[in-house]
Amino acid sequence: MPYDSGMLAAVCREVNEAAGARVDKIYQTGREEIIIVLRGQCGTKRLLINAGSSYPRMCFITEQKENPETPPNFCMMLRKHIGGAVFNCIEQLGSERAAKLSFTSRDEMGYTCERALIVEIMNKYSNIILTDTTDESYSWGGKIIGAVKTVDISTSRLRQVLPGMKYEAPPPQNKTDIITVTREEFYESARQSFDMMVRDFLLRTYTGISPLLARELAYISSGGDVDALLGASKADVLWQEFSDVIDIIRGIKEPMPCVICDSHKRPLEFSFRNIGQYGAEYEVKEFSSPSLAVEFFYSERARVDDAAQRGRELNKIMNNAYRRVERKLEALAEDANRSAEGEKYKRWADAITAGIHTLVRGMTEAELVDYSSADCPVINVPLDARLSPSQNAQRYYKLYAKCKTARVMIAEQIEKAKAELRYIESVIDAISRAESDADIAELRHELEAGGYIKSASRSTRSANAKHKKTSRESDAFARYETTNGYVVLCGKNNMQNDLLTMKTASRGDYWFHVKNAVGSHVILVRGGREEPSEVDFTDAAMIAAYNSSLCGGESVAVDYTLVKNIRKPPGSRPGFVTYKTNWTAYVTPDPEHVRAMRRR
Repeated sequence: MPYDSGMLAAVCREVNEAAGARVDKIYQTGREEIIIVLRGQCGTKRLLINAGSSYPRMCFITEQKENPETPPNFCMMLRKHIGGAVFNCIEQLGSERAAKLSFTSRDEMGYTCERALIVEIMNKYSNIILTDTTDESYSWGGKIIGAVKTVDISTSRLRQVLPGMKYEAPPPQNKTDIITVTREEFYESARQSFDMMVRDFLLRTYTGISPLLARELAYISSGGDVDALLGASKADVLWQEFSDVIDIIRGIKEPMPCVICDSHKRPLEFSFRNIGQYGAEYEVKEFSSPSLAVEFFYSERARVDDAAQRGRELNKIMNNAYRRVERKLEALAEDANRSAEGEKYKRWADAITAGIHTLVRGMTEAELVDYSSADCPVINVPLDARLSPSQNAQRYYKLYAKCKTARVMIAEQIEKAKAELRYIESVIDAISRAESDADIAELRHELEAGGYIKSASRSTRSANAKHKKTSRESDAFARYETTNGYVVLCGKNNMQNDLLTMKTASRGDYWFHVKNAVGSHVILVRGGREEPSEVDFTDAAMIAAYNSSLCGGESVAVDYTLVKNIRKPPGSRPGFVTYKTNWTAYVTPDPEHVRAMRRR
C-alpha cells in the first residue's frame, strides 16, 4: 500500500505541529473512521483517522464531512475520555505503520490522567485503539479502554484487542527495522543477495518499505530499470537513496510529498518523496504537506471509484437491455419463420379455386393440382369439413394476407431491434471509456431520455440540465492535437456525438468513425487552414480507432468524409448518422501516441 512508514513519519511530523492544542470535537463519520478537531495556536485542524481495510490512513483534512446525527458507541467513548483533552504529541512505533497520539485529560473525578489513541495502519488489520497510559507499569500503549474493531481469540490467536487487556504492539515481522540499519549491515545484506532483484531484496529484508518505494530505489540505482538485479545496480547510489529514506523517517530530512496521476488525471500512487519511475506520460503533483497529498489522493480515488460504481450500475442496466432485445430478436425470428408459410396458404387457396368443381362440403382433405408450380404437381390440401369449398379457399387467402402483412411488420421490428442493439452497444462502449463524474452524468441523462432508467428527482434533473448547458457552453469533448497542430475533437457519448457532428463541426471539417463498429464521432477541425496532410489524417483516424470498441485491434478500418456529407435521419437514436462519398483508412491504434496527442 502507498501509505508506508515514510508517509506515516511525514504525517506524524506535521501532526506534532499541533501539540498543545485542545480536542474541540470528535466525530465518527464512518464505521471505522473518526475525525478529531484540534483547536490551538496553530488554528483549527481536523485530523482524520481511518481504519478501514480499503483506505486506511491518517492525515489533516480540509474537507467538511457529514456528521451522523446519532454518534456510535466508540465515538461516545472517545468524547468521554479525550473530549476537551490537551494533545501532547504523536510518536511512531519504530518504522512500523503504527503511531500513538498522547493526550492529557481528566477522569470522572476530575483528576488528571493520561490517555493514548493508537493508530495502526495495516490494511485489513488496521485499528484505532484507546488506552489508559496513566499507570507507568504498562507498556508503550497502556491498558486498552476500547477499540473501533475489537479482536477476540476467535478472530486471532496471536493478538487480541479487548477492553481491559494490556496493549501489545503488532507482532514483529521477520525483517530488519529500517531505522536501525547501518551502512556496513546494508552492504553485507546486499552482498548475500547479489542475484535478487533490488525491489525484492528491499521488500523482504526491511520493514517500512512499500512496493512503490522499492521500485523507485531500484529505478534510481540502476539508471531506469525497476526490475534490476542487485548486481546490476550501483551500490553507493542505492545506499544513498536508502539512507535518505531513513533520514526522512527519523525526521532529519524534510519529506517531498507527491501524487502520481495518469493521463486522465486519475491518481495512481502517492509518496513522501519524489517519484520518477513512471516517466513523462504521467504527472507528478507536488504538495506542500503530506496531509494535502494524502487527502487529494484518497478523495480523488473515492471520486473515481464512485464514478466506476455508477458506471458498473449503468453497464448492468444496458447489458440487461441487450439481453432483452436479443430475446426479442429470437422471438421475431420464430414469427418470421411462421409467416413464411403464407406462400403455402396461397398455393392451397389457388388449388382449391382451380378444382372447386370436384369438391363438396364435408371433405377433410383433397388431392388437387398445384398450377402455380411449373411441373403442376398433385398436392394434398387440408379442408375444414364445416365450410364449403369456396369458404375454405377464402380462409386460406385470408391466412396468406395475414402472413404477408405480418412478414412486413416483423421485418420492420427486426430492423428496429437490430438498431437498438447497435445503440446499446454504443452506450456500453461509452460507459467503458467514461473518465469522470460528468461523463457518467451525461450517460445517465441520455439513458433517462431513452427510457432505459427511471427519471431522476427534480433536483437531479435540474443538476443534469445545468450540466448539459455547461457542456454545450464549454465543449466538454475530448480534445487532441495532431502532429502538425490540427485540433481534433472527440465525443464521449452519443449525445456528445450528435452535438459535435450536427452542431459544433463546420461543413468543411472532416468527420471520422470506425467502420462497422461502435465508437466516438471524431472531428478534424480545419479552422480555415490549408488541407491537412496525410499525417494529420492518420492521427485523426487513429484517435477514432482508439476511441471505439476496436481500440485493441490491428489495421482497423476507419471511414472519413466531410461533415457536409453527414445526415441524421429524423427520429433516429442519439449518435446515429448516415453518410456518403467517404474514404476509408486502415490504422493500428497506438495508445501511447494517442495519449500524447490528448490535450483535454
